[in-house]
Amino acid sequence: MLDASFYLEIENKFRVNYPNKSSATYTSALNFSDDLSLTKQRWYRYKEGFSLGLIDSILNEYSQKNTEGVILDPFLGSGTTIIGANKFGKTGCGFEVNPFTVFLANLKTNKIKKEDIMSFTANYESIFKKDLSKVPEYPLPPLSFANKIFNEDIRCSFMKYRNLIDNFSEPSKSYLLLGWISILEEISNYRKAGNGLKIRKSKKKKEINVHNLLLNKYKNIQEDLLKSLEYKSYNNIIVNDSATKMMKYLSCKSVDGAIFSPPYANCFDYTEIYKLELRFGGFIKNKEDLKQLHKIALRSNLNSCEIKYSHSTKLIDIFINEMDESLWDKRIPRMLRGYFDDMFTVLDNLFNVIKDKGFCCIVVGNSTYGGVVVPTDLILAQYAQSIGFKVDKISVDRFVIPSSQQYNKTKNLSKFIRESVVCLKR
Repeated sequence: MLDASFYLEIENKFRVNYPNKSSATYTSALNFSDDLSLTKQRWYRYKEGFSLGLIDSILNEYSQKNTEGVILDPFLGSGTTIIGANKFGKTGCGFEVNPFTVFLANLKTNKIKKEDIMSFTANYESIFKKDLSKVPEYPLPPLSFANKIFNEDIRCSFMKYRNLIDNFSEPSKSYLLLGWISILEEISNYRKAGNGLKIRKSKKKKEINVHNLLLNKYKNIQEDLLKSLEYKSYNNIIVNDSATKMMKYLSCKSVDGAIFSPPYANCFDYTEIYKLELRFGGFIKNKEDLKQLHKIALRSNLNSCEIKYSHSTKLIDIFINEMDESLWDKRIPRMLRGYFDDMFTVLDNLFNVIKDKGFCCIVVGNSTYGGVVVPTDLILAQYAQSIGFKVDKISVDRFVIPSSQQYNKTKNLSKFIRESVVCLKR
C-alpha cells in the first residue's frame, strides 16, 4: 500500500501552500454558491462552478488589469471565467461540450442592445397577462420518468408557459427560455445529487407558485441586462466543442492565460446531472444525441467509451495497481487512464496556445478509490512541468472528507484528499 512518503516525494518537488484552517468544510473561494446573489450569476444555479472572487484573485496575481489580452477557459461551464475576465478588462474565450451550458454562458456574456431588453420586458409581461386555461400544454420530452417529474398542477402551468415562449423571436425567446429552465429543478420532484438525478424524499409539500417564480426570474434577468449596458462589450468566443480539440480553433501563443476547473476524476456524468435541462430545453432530442456528448466529453465518468491513450499511463498505473478489491466498478481504472490522457492533451494544447510569460491556473480535486488517493493536483503538476511549464505553486484550498468506505483506509493520507489550485507559468 502506498504511504505518505510516496506522495511527499512527488509533492516536495513543488511549492505547496496549505490553508491556515485544518477543517475539511471551511468556506471555500472555489464555491460558486456564494455568487448566487450576484449580477447574472443568479440567473441559474450552476452547481459545479467556482466563484468570481477566485477569478479576481488569480488575475490580480498573474495578469495586468485593463490591458488587452485573452483569458481562456477550456471547461467553460456557465461562463464565470469570461465574466471575470471582462470585468478585469480582458476578452474571454471558452470551450464547453454541454450545449445547455453553452447556451447559458452565451446569454450571460453576450452584449445586448437596450431595445432588445425593452422587447424582452414587454414580452415577458405579456406572458403573464394570458389566460393559461386557454393555452395548450407543451409536450413533455421523451423521458421514461417524464410523468414523475412534476406534480400535475405544477406540470400543467409550467408546460403552458413553455408553449407561450415559442411565440417570440430572438433574442427575447432565448432569455425567456433560460428563465423557464432556471426554475425547473426548484419545482420538480427530482434534484441533482452526486452522479445524477434523485427523487426527493418527500415530494413538494409547500405550495409552489410557478407564476411567481418565473416572474421573479424574469425580473432578475431584466435588471441585470440593464446593468450590463453600463459596461464595455467584448468579442468573447465560446466554442461548443472539446478542449482536446483546441488547436482547431486557436493559434499558437494567442492567449495570455487560462483559468479553469475541469470535471474531477470522480466518475460523475454531467450529461446525466443536467439531463432535465438538456431535454426540456431541446438541446438533445434522443439517446443518440446523448451518446455523441459522451464521445466528446472529458473521460471523467464510467460511460466514456474510448479506450485509446496517446500518453503514457505509467504513473497512473502505480496508483491503480495499489487499489484493493473495494472498487465499486471495474471500469474505474479505464476511466482514470482516459481522464489523465485527456487532461494531458489539454495541457499540451495549453502550452501551445499560451503566450510566453503567460499563466495557467487549474482548480482540481483529488479522488479516492480502492483505498488509494489519486492526487490529481500532483499528477497534473508533474506532467505540466515535463512539457515545459514552470509550476509556480499548488495552493490547497480545502480538505475533503472521503466516503465512509474509504475513510479508514485513507486516514493517514488525509492531507492529500483535497481541492487545490495548480498555478503554472509559461
